[in-house]
Order: sequence, then C-alpha cells, then structure tokens
Amino acid sequence: MGTAIESLEVDLEHDIDEQYQYQPGEILRGYISVTTSRQTFITKIYISITGQGAVAWEDPQFGSFNANEEYINAKHSVEDRGMNDPLLLVKGEHKFPFEYQLPDNLPSSFIGKFGSVTYVLKVIVNGEKSETNITSEPFLVIRNAEIPEKSRKSESRSMEQRFWGLCSTGKIKFDITIDKVGVCPGEDIYIQAEVANTSPLYITAVQASIVMNTLYHARKKLIPFRQVVNKRRDEQEMTQGDGRKWHNVRLTVPPYIPESNLDYCDIIEISYSFQFRVEISGGKELRAEIPLLIGSKPKGLEIPTTHNPLLNKNWGSPGDDIINNGNNQHEVDYSHEANEWHRGIVPELRPFDTTMKNPLFDNTGKADLPEEIIESSRL
Repeated sequence: MGTAIESLEVDLEHDIDEQYQYQPGEILRGYISVTTSRQTFITKIYISITGQGAVAWEDPQFGSFNANEEYINAKHSVEDRGMNDPLLLVKGEHKFPFEYQLPDNLPSSFIGKFGSVTYVLKVIVNGEKSETNITSEPFLVIRNAEIPEKSRKSESRSMEQRFWGLCSTGKIKFDITIDKVGVCPGEDIYIQAEVANTSPLYITAVQASIVMNTLYHARKKLIPFRQVVNKRRDEQEMTQGDGRKWHNVRLTVPPYIPESNLDYCDIIEISYSFQFRVEISGGKELRAEIPLLIGSKPKGLEIPTTHNPLLNKNWGSPGDDIINNGNNQHEVDYSHEANEWHRGIVPELRPFDTTMKNPLFDNTGKADLPEEIIESSRL
C-alpha cells in the first residue's frame, strides 16, 4: 500500500527573507506537520536540535587536520505511545507544536572554505509496521553584536609611489576616506577617493573591496583564508596626467555574513577589512586597507530579556544513551521517562553527500555574489 505519511514538515514561527533566522536566547517555536494519505497509527514523534562547529583541511606534508565543537544537542519526545497504545491519525494534516529557548552562548552561523557553524532541527516519526519518516530543517543563528559608537566614524588612508618607465619618472597616488569603520550586515559604506597618475605607467583598474579574513584552528595548527565578499570596480584606463575621483560611491556589506570575531566559536576566527587597490600596468599595484568592525543588528526579532527556567525543563542533557543498537537505527527508547527532552547521541542529521547552505556561501566556500574569490597571494 505504500507509506501512509504523505508529507512530514517542520514550520518555524517566523521567517526573515525566506531564511529561518534567530538570535541566541530567542525562543524557537513552531510545529511539526504530518499529512497522512489514509488512516494510520503513530508510535513515536521526536525532535532534536543540534548546533555544531567543524573545521577540516588537508596538508600535503602533515596530512589531515580537523576539529569539532558542539553548541546544542537537545531532544524531546513529542509523542511516545509505544506499540500497545499507538496514536491514531485520520487522513489529512496533523500539527504538533513545540518550543525551545536557544542558549545565549551560541556563535553565528557560518559556512566557509575550511569550516562551518551550522544548526539543524530534525524530526523522526515512527509509524505502523516499523515505518520511519525523517525530515530536517536548517536555521540561522545571528548574534546581535554591539558596535561601539566610536567606530561609527570616518577613516582615511593615503598612498603614493614613484615609478619609472620609458626614460621618465612620476608618481601614482591616491587618497581615500570611508564614512565609518563599524558597520552592520546590509549597511552601506560610502567612499570618497581621488587617484592621480603622473607616472609613465598606466592604471588599469581601481577597486574597493570588503575582505573577509578567516582563521581556522585544528590540532594546534592554523590555516588562513582571505576572500572578497563584495566590491566596486572601475576599469577605466588612466594614462600619464589622468586622474579620477569617487564621490559617495556606495559599497554594501552583504546581509548574511557573521559578526567580527565569531564569538563563542573557538575553532574559527573572522575579521574584516576595507581594501582599496590601484592596479598598474606590468603587474604592479598600490594598496591600502582599513580594519572593519562588523556587528549584527537584525530587525524584527523579539529577544527575551531573561530565560524562562521552565521552558526547557523537558529538554535533556548530554550523556543519555537513547539510541538503540537494534535493526532500526532511528529507534529511540523513551520508556524510562515519557515525554521528556534528552540530549545525547544524535542520528545522522543529513546524508553525507549534502551540505547545509548559508545564504552567502555555496558548498564550495565561494561567495554567492557576482564577485569572485581572490586568492590570498593577490590580496
């Protein structure tokens, strides 16, 4: 007859820009939706929420490096009837509510070149004749990091260098100012710039970029990665005697990047910089960088001022061995304590050949923007 469960879905309470986005300390509410094609019986419905950090890379000389962290590992039995008293579901849609208050000390979601911080909500339903249905829903955690008022000020850089060619000499110089060094995701940086070329060489391009600097930790080793996450580029050629001015040129901080430092994650560090580069014929360049401080201030999220100590009382703690070793690898034994939350060993969250997608990054670690990754040697 085939499976009686036509669909199994998780619906969370709010959805920002088509992404489930929460702050640490916020209450994650929603419901499990089970749609049946005919009358059927359910023995168990249980849910898990996990948050994990992972780092991995290969070194041709020293081999593999990897590190992992766990931020959430909580489970709850929504229904636990057993084979002797199963829950009857008639044909149609059935909803089962749940809620969980996220811990305060969660790092922001991130997927990068050599590591990630991801969060997943998973539901398992055991039905008649040992039928098992599984679904999972990733969600984003974005920390509400404060930006100091003193960082909301402008900052400037100047560079100049003398160049020789065709028996003559001259300078290439630039002056740049950005309106602030402390910014929020989705906010604009406004650029004032002036470039002058009195040298015999020609300027091939001028580029302003926001650079993400990531440092991954594993086994007391480090690997850095630098990546342009947004840029403005002017490829108009400037020969000797030419100049160019930028007035209030806008460069937007991507909306889904994590805050500076990636607090509460010990295996990934993140910093940002504004980079202004003048590209010169013959592979030469002039470059200046200004450190940026990025803090997240999502709008429309209601954060509890204090934890409700009773809200998570039925969520368990690590150490409970709740996964049976029998033929059904997803079977969970809740007989010792009905309808309680548990933390412990988690069934595989998703197939090995799939990855969770951050809105900014694809599964290669490349920015999902019209900008390419620029290798560290060029930055």
